[in-house]
Amino acid sequence: MAKSIGVTEVLTLFFSRRLSLHGRRLSSDETQLLEQYRALTENDQVAMRYLIGAMKSISRF
Repeated sequence: MAKSIGVTEVLTLFFSRRLSLHGRRLSSDETQLLEQYRALTENDQVAMRYLIGAMKSISRF
């Protein structure tokens, strides 16, 4: 059964992995998260980036 994860975990995983992807393949979970992110509308993607920025400013990831 697939593990249920929250929005913050998804965003944290996506953006932290995004910076360190050079030279390695994505896991199946990472590929699935990336597909889900790409399926969002442009406005939703922008909103998620702002959310991550706000979360980084108030907590340590």
